[in-house]
Amino acid sequence: ERELRRIGAKPNAFIYTAWASMEYKKGGDSDSKAVRRARELYQLALEADPRCSVAYLQLGVMESDCGNYDRAKECFEKVLKFDQRNSRVLQAYAIMESRRPREDVDSRRVLDLFERALKANPRDAGVYQAYALYVAELGDIDSARNLLKRGTEVDKRHAPVWQAWGVLETRYSTAKNARDVFQQGIWACASSCGGQSGGRRCARLWQAWGVLEAQEGDHAAARRCFSRALDADPRNVAAVTAWTLMEADLGNYADARSIFERTLKLFPPRSDDKLSLWRAYEVMEERAGNTSAAQQIFQRSMREAMTPRDDEVNPNNIPPTMNELLISDPQSPVNGDLFSIKEKSNEVEVSRWNTGSNNLDAEVWINNGSIEGKLPQKMMKKLRNGANRR
Repeated sequence: ERELRRIGAKPNAFIYTAWASMEYKKGGDSDSKAVRRARELYQLALEADPRCSVAYLQLGVMESDCGNYDRAKECFEKVLKFDQRNSRVLQAYAIMESRRPREDVDSRRVLDLFERALKANPRDAGVYQAYALYVAELGDIDSARNLLKRGTEVDKRHAPVWQAWGVLETRYSTAKNARDVFQQGIWACASSCGGQSGGRRCARLWQAWGVLEAQEGDHAAARRCFSRALDADPRNVAAVTAWTLMEADLGNYADARSIFERTLKLFPPRSDDKLSLWRAYEVMEERAGNTSAAQQIFQRSMREAMTPRDDEVNPNNIPPTMNELLISDPQSPVNGDLFSIKEKSNEVEVSRWNTGSNNLDAEVWINNGSIEGKLPQKMMKKLRNGANRR
């Protein structure tokens, strides 16, 4: 804002919107001061540009997160007056309406909003994903499955849709069907330079597949999947928490601690992901009855939080390879009840699914999976040829 004034530039709606988003993310919906400040900045954005749909969308989502559903509705309705075919606004509107108290939810209204979103943009896989999850919540599993399948057809590389489909099969069908979906998803989302694990897009599918195998009791297969997830993305928090929880449930606390310690070195101090890992580590020790160890972990996290943010172990921000990381360590599972993990990417978080297991609940994301440690040679050759043509 000072820079805009210094150069004599007019107020910019997008700068105010980005600033508001930063303030809100920094505090969250439980921080009334952060919410109030973000709300003020969104209003400044709208004063600069009354037709800024991004500001209305983000403000509406924030109000929905805070439980202010009528305020959120006003934001979405204002956008739709001048941008009726905005599929992202229609999707957010539908999700908001589905979050109202159960007695206030109008299912027909929610379904109508999702249909309008698909009509506005029939190739938006994110809409298919959110629509399917809501339909599944209503109990219509066949329709949910059909929506997810259509989502993979309009965008074969949309990892969240593949993962949602695999998790749907995990919960409502057979393990074999779920494995088939994860495998197809990994093949579709794999990058030509992603190595045997398919690249970062595939990490979340490997993670979900690992949760499936842990639930099925095949812990060796689960470890292979979690290992592949971390090979694809060494900073995949969902895979780390899933793997460590599985090992803790099996009594392999030394292995779980080793996974935590290795992964914590990859994150900068005070990052949200690192704080969630510290908390998961602490909770694991508490549940094991190791009160002293839990206190030490808490103290370590507090000491680190007080250090300057620039003091990073890895200043070049280059994660080590999995060979450097894993020095022959395969072990871990997932408990979505410990805390909520937010994926920092351009893909949509799917939701929480109860796996039906007493021990394993999964934070679900989207991607693609395979139980073997590598992609088939034909697929790798096809991907390489495609890259060469480009």
